[in-house]
Amino acid sequence: MTDSEVTTAKVRSIKQWSPIWVVPLAAILVGCWMLYNHYQQQGALLTLVAADAEGIIANKTQIKSRSVDVGQVVSVELSGDLKQVIIKARMKPAISAMLNQDSQFWVVKPQIGRAGVTGLDTLLSGAYIELQPGESEVEQRHYQLLPSQPAAPADAPGIRVMLSASDTSGLAVGDPVLYRGYEVGTVEHSEFNLGQKRTEYQIFIREPYDSLVSENVRFWLSSGFSFDLNAEGLQVDIASATTLLSGGVSFDLMQGWPSGKAVDNGSEFQLFPNRQRVQEGMYNDYVEYLLFFDESVRGLKSGAPVEYRGIRVGTVASVPFFFSIEKPFEVSLQQGIPVLIRVETGRLYENLSKKQLKEELNKAVAKGMHATLKPGNLLTGALFIELALNNDPVFVESQVSLLAEQRLLSDSAGYPMLPSARSGFSNIEQKVLMALDKINNLPIEQLLLQGDKTLQSTDALMQSASILVKQVDALLTSPQLQQLPQDLQQSMQQLQAMLAGISPGSPAYDRLDSNLQTLDQVLRDVQPVLQLLNQQSNALFFNAETAADPEPKRAKP
Repeated sequence: MTDSEVTTAKVRSIKQWSPIWVVPLAAILVGCWMLYNHYQQQGALLTLVAADAEGIIANKTQIKSRSVDVGQVVSVELSGDLKQVIIKARMKPAISAMLNQDSQFWVVKPQIGRAGVTGLDTLLSGAYIELQPGESEVEQRHYQLLPSQPAAPADAPGIRVMLSASDTSGLAVGDPVLYRGYEVGTVEHSEFNLGQKRTEYQIFIREPYDSLVSENVRFWLSSGFSFDLNAEGLQVDIASATTLLSGGVSFDLMQGWPSGKAVDNGSEFQLFPNRQRVQEGMYNDYVEYLLFFDESVRGLKSGAPVEYRGIRVGTVASVPFFFSIEKPFEVSLQQGIPVLIRVETGRLYENLSKKQLKEELNKAVAKGMHATLKPGNLLTGALFIELALNNDPVFVESQVSLLAEQRLLSDSAGYPMLPSARSGFSNIEQKVLMALDKINNLPIEQLLLQGDKTLQSTDALMQSASILVKQVDALLTSPQLQQLPQDLQQSMQQLQAMLAGISPGSPAYDRLDSNLQTLDQVLRDVQPVLQLLNQQSNALFFNAETAADPEPKRAKP
């Protein structure tokens, strides 16, 4: 066939629409409607971030709220940095209103904790994720999965406050919050602030006890059982049985304090280690003084009391207080160990300003006030500082002369100074050491040499005494000394015979008795003559006048 014989086909478009296209178009429309309906019924897709995926399985783990299924986990993957787990969950459309900013999610599984055994229903059904909706109106689709169940729902009536402490060993999430021993709340959350190096706690106090929280309440740790052996003695604190096992937080108003204004959610408070520290922290107005002790400060600790005549007026702030000086050890040798104390205005009387306190202390120092160390507890050796008065002018003048260099140091440190003196125990110790030094300086060797010589002389004397005893023994056994008792017996017999010659009944005794009777008669006869001569001395030469008869005296009228 030649090229001329080849014919060219003519193409023309068909302008008439074919009914066959109705079927695919309907299928496309049905598919789009089904796809739209599917996405409309699926609900929101959530992203949950967790530290691990223990007990969570894709397309199996359910999300529940009040035991009702509201969603399901669709995928579980690691994050890009491989440090976290990303959980995708598809929620039901009807619960979109529950997905707001303050909603909370956590995994429910069997656990044994301080609150008891929880999650036993998951032993057969498996772990699930619990949803606790919040009250915020802001929607959210990205959440952090909580490690444990929160203590109270976000919409629970009550108040949440923040506590901050430097040391809270023994306190954990779930521990009770107590008011005078009664449980009114729970510790919800804890977090360590790395910048401030403090632990921060969020606690929840349920209604109606939230009205007890005011600006003047104080929070402290309740360890159940605690004791403190310090300069003030042994203090024992026994709390409730709940805190005895698990610990907790207590709060209350201090005695004599007003309640103050109510606080808002999120208010911050300091968490004290115990109730005693709360009482010490009540005195925020104080004046700091610097002391120098020329003796050992072993047993004096920060927090020890400062007393005046048995009444606490302050607290020891720092022992030792080495401020910014070039040679602290040399200063300690020359001036003493520096100690910083606080004299607190609130411990003296109300409405006392710092200025008035300084003026009164300056007057007291001028009158001889000084600080001394006193033993507070003989068992532990704890010390405290006592402020005492000594009005002796000599003592006051000696203090003024000794404190010149110490005042320069205290002024350079920026603190006023109080004078100090040695304590009584220190003086006794010093006197004992002085006595020991005197005993040590005694000429012991010379005394021993003299004692040796004395012993030798005594030995010679004893030998001489032994010879003398032998001589006396020989004298006593001699015949001459034996004859002496017989001669003495003969002399006694002669003396007895002589005395018998003048005894009653003997002739000599009778003659002597007769002579004495005659002499007595003569004296009786001579007595009238002597009376007459006494009345009339010339009666021997002239006749004596006859005396008138004596007349009796008349009776008085």
